[in-house]
Amino acid sequence: MSPNQSTPNSGQPLLKVEGVSKYFMRDKSRFAAVEDVSVTLNAGETLGIVGESGSGKSTLSRCIIRLYDPEKGRIFFDGVDFTGLSTKALRLKRRDIQMIFQDPLASLNPMMTVHSAIEDPMLIHNVGTARERTKRVHELLELVGLDVGAANAFPFEFSGGQQQRIGIARALALNPKLLICDEAVSALDVSIQAQILRLLQDLQKQLGLAYLFISHNLAVVEHMSDQIAVMYHGKVVEYDTVEEIFRAPKQEYTRNLIDSVPKIPRSDTMRFKRPRLNEDAAGA
Repeated sequence: MSPNQSTPNSGQPLLKVEGVSKYFMRDKSRFAAVEDVSVTLNAGETLGIVGESGSGKSTLSRCIIRLYDPEKGRIFFDGVDFTGLSTKALRLKRRDIQMIFQDPLASLNPMMTVHSAIEDPMLIHNVGTARERTKRVHELLELVGLDVGAANAFPFEFSGGQQQRIGIARALALNPKLLICDEAVSALDVSIQAQILRLLQDLQKQLGLAYLFISHNLAVVEHMSDQIAVMYHGKVVEYDTVEEIFRAPKQEYTRNLIDSVPKIPRSDTMRFKRPRLNEDAAGA
């Protein structure tokens, strides 16, 4: 059993969002970026948040971590009322929630080595000695599938997939219980997406992590999630298990999202011609 699974919170969900709303000004009028949203997430599970651009997905995630303060509603994390925490208490509790961003390179300081980038959260929170932090950086690099020698390089020297692995290592530095993955693979090539998704699944099993997985790509969300909340114009219009969402969607909007997912015909209903491979290209 992983460290994050060893102390269950009396059967309560790890994250509980109750009636959260967040408003912004636009053209001298107020609009609801998030309106009356309620969702829960259990430890070790994944809640997928899906919807088009502008549906409120990222705003919701920023309310949860309190980068935005919601005007209405309450957010409970690990049994604590997150919306009621003082600045000092919030800083301490935020150690347990970390984010993985869409653009891995933009989220990393170009002036910092990989070692410094991963060590930075530990320095901010006064974790360990210099030797202990160095050991932790090396452990994290190996955990995300990178060589320890990468610590001395700069982020721009790596591919997009490797940069995202560095971002994941940094997010894990403080042993969080919840990772918010905000379009974490949408900027990557499809083959690299699959590798990062597999890594996230392996880390979840190994460390007992919970994920809030935000994406406009319903196929990716289906692959990763236990439950799905479908957002439209700031509201959750459908919220159920993955199986129920895909078996019997209740909203036309959800059905349209599902219909937009590319379908691969079954081999027993359609015959395929075997493609001719360019042997030289395959070996390149």
